[in-house]
Amino acid sequence: MSLDIAILGADGSPKQQVSIGVDDHHRLMQLVGEDAGLLKRLHNYYADAEFQNTELDALAQELTVLCARCHADGRLVSFLDDLIGLVELAKREQQPLLAIAD
Repeated sequence: MSLDIAILGADGSPKQQVSIGVDDHHRLMQLVGEDAGLLKRLHNYYADAEFQNTELDALAQELTVLCARCHADGRLVSFLDDLIGLVELAKREQQPLLAIAD
């Protein structure tokens, strides 16, 4: 089971996605802490969440800061880099991002 963060296609299925497992998610949420704004939506691993297109610039900034803070954790850095790329794609396509608890 993973938490998938996706851009949905016209048929409602994920067109592009990145996934995070429960252990990595736990470490990520420890790094996020109480200060993060948008990333708090991902706190519950077993719940869906949505980021509107108008929120993606702020989300990208939060992810960039977080990536710099966890530079020693290769798996988290890889996930965050992939997620930043997905955010940039969603911005270009003017699409929201959905976190889908699988």
